[in-house]
Amino acid sequence: MKVLVVDDDPNTRYLIEVFCRDEDYDLVLASDGKEAIHIFEQGGINIVVSDIRMPEVDGQAVLEAVQKINPEIPVIIMTSYGTIEEAVNFLQSGAHDYITKPLTREVFCHRVRRAVEKLHMTREILRLKTSLKVYTDRDHVIGTSRAMRSVIEKLPAIAQTDASVVVYGESGTGKELVARTIHYFSKRASKPFVPVNCGALPENLLESELFGYKRGAFTDAHTDTPGLAEEAHTGTLFLDEVGEISPKVQVKLLRFLQEKEIKPLGSTKIIRTDVRIVSATNKNLIEAIADGSFREDLYYRLNIIPIHIPPLRERKEDIPLLANHFLRKFSQEYDRKVKDISPLALQKLVGYNWPGNIRELENKIQQTVVVTNSNVITPEELDLPGETRTFKEEKRKLVSEFEQNYASKMLSLNGGNITRAAKAANMDRKNFWQLLKKYKIQAQDYSE
Repeated sequence: MKVLVVDDDPNTRYLIEVFCRDEDYDLVLASDGKEAIHIFEQGGINIVVSDIRMPEVDGQAVLEAVQKINPEIPVIIMTSYGTIEEAVNFLQSGAHDYITKPLTREVFCHRVRRAVEKLHMTREILRLKTSLKVYTDRDHVIGTSRAMRSVIEKLPAIAQTDASVVVYGESGTGKELVARTIHYFSKRASKPFVPVNCGALPENLLESELFGYKRGAFTDAHTDTPGLAEEAHTGTLFLDEVGEISPKVQVKLLRFLQEKEIKPLGSTKIIRTDVRIVSATNKNLIEAIADGSFREDLYYRLNIIPIHIPPLRERKEDIPLLANHFLRKFSQEYDRKVKDISPLALQKLVGYNWPGNIRELENKIQQTVVVTNSNVITPEELDLPGETRTFKEEKRKLVSEFEQNYASKMLSLNGGNITRAAKAANMDRKNFWQLLKKYKIQAQDYSE
């Protein structure tokens, strides 16, 4: 934090310097308005304290210059008793506060501290607005079940620390979503959130992805490339499927966590980084330690705060909430007028065990929104694996698929011309057109 003080009186500048020796900000002194504006233009100044009456460039010019460059910077005016009215005019022009001369340490430092507090508050409000916008623009953690409430309620408090977190849960339970929520509720919200899937990369690629490499470090290293740990500087590094990391990379990751520094492949240079680590795994890491596939010391570095996400089959009361959330999402995304899920369809969704968890449910709702021909999703439209249909249900499904495929084929063969397609199908044109309408098939999509 830097406070710029401008006064043409050297005694006043010296007095202020003495006042501020024990304060928690750096003092920058200027002897006139011109010098103050030049210093401010270089950047890095957080608060300006300016005398009003100065030769050539006065306090009014300083205030105007600051407001032109950055109107969010607080400007405090110093004035003598004879110019209080003038100081009030400055406040109306945008100054933050004024201090009367002769100066006292108690008053001067109190007013500056108040400006510092206002600045911190403004920044915090901006950070929260930014993080809330990013967070609300994304999917968020959904659940009213007891199991999920106990998780969701902890997230804001967990987010305010920099402690390492491991999110445990089966595939598809929303572990990355929980990790993102922690990030967007944290003080790092406006900084990068960098995910890396540790299970999707072989050992050599994972190491270079995480820590970067220098040109010539290996055959395909044509340029210097920073690693994801460096890219996440001041933000959050999300290690998905952390239980799949090889023993060799585990050693390097442990050193990174201990020293907060990395050394790219092929480099002798040490790079210091400030990142928060959030990991996720569908493995039991205690069992992995027992069988020798995961380092115990790395576990204790990562597992400071464990979070366990229950599978969807253990929080079935959340299924209607999630299903309707995905319905709204995909209806909007695909511009479909699907407005609801029937009670019997919801009952069918709740009765299924969802081995793929939330990801499988999302996929099923997406698929159904795309192919349905009605405004309400019915049980017959939910084709769930392993279910047994009645003869009537199976027949309806097969007939529907046949009609859609046949109508599309006739249009394709006849260049999108409805009259020719109906004639080729030996159907009345009106009946063929109603078939297209029923399945929302656009003839122009098949025009030559």
